[in-house]
Amino acid sequence: MGEKRFHTKGFISLLTFGSFLVMSVTGIVLYAAPQGRIAYWVNWKFWGLEKPQWEAVHIISCFFFVVVGVYHALNNWALLKKYLAGKVAEGLKMKKELTLSALILLAVILVPMLRVWPVTMVLDLSDYLKKSWVISKEYEPPFGHAEEVSLRVFAKRVNLDLEKSLQELKARGIQADPSDSLQKIAKVNGTSPMLLFQAIKKFEIPAEAPAQAKGPLFTPDLVDEKFAGTGVGRKTLAEMIQQTGVDPAKARERLARNRVEMKDGDTFHDAAGRRKVTPMEILKVVLVDDYELK
Repeated sequence: MGEKRFHTKGFISLLTFGSFLVMSVTGIVLYAAPQGRIAYWVNWKFWGLEKPQWEAVHIISCFFFVVVGVYHALNNWALLKKYLAGKVAEGLKMKKELTLSALILLAVILVPMLRVWPVTMVLDLSDYLKKSWVISKEYEPPFGHAEEVSLRVFAKRVNLDLEKSLQELKARGIQADPSDSLQKIAKVNGTSPMLLFQAIKKFEIPAEAPAQAKGPLFTPDLVDEKFAGTGVGRKTLAEMIQQTGVDPAKARERLARNRVEMKDGDTFHDAAGRRKVTPMEILKVVLVDDYELK
């Protein structure tokens, strides 16, 4: 018996279907995966793969799907050309259908950009699923890209006693070089940056309430310098009052003067969203005398 002939068209069709399947699965996973800052902070994994690995597989599968699809089209160009010519001629006779399909395709492009209902339901569900991974405050890093900075810099940013922190990690059998990033230390020791922080958080040095001064305590530039990148949006007014020592009555009066509604339990992100400004702008209202929102 002769050797069976290799069916190139069947092979390409199977590759196209396989890459589409992988692309679909990875797309669904990334649709519900936590946001990057959460995924890196808690060392999130699904089916043994970290988020960057899921993203890499998704990108490559999409690229591969396009390459295989183009090859499939070129390999069948004569048939495809004849098919398309027939469909175009048929489409010209169906002007209503052609117009409607073009409008639907245009809507598919524009509606997500404008976040118009009902597409917002799909986007909002994704946001909800991404946020659902955060089951406690510990799942939020203390500042952006906290896992990427060295342990020494991290301790300085969150006001930790570095020596005591290193001793605690050593006592727990965790090898830690203060010049290494939290992400690297966590990976070497088979844990997550979040769990490392939980282990040493007790060595946080309480910030002293700033002494009352004759002049303004804060300026807009000083607020930017001191609080930018520290996760202001996730904090409540009570937490910021405790951290900065600002007079609660003055803070409330400044907010009211700038027509900022901030209920108990609201974060700066919540208040900023209602006022259509940034959380840092709301913080400047709270801390800076005579600061006015534009």
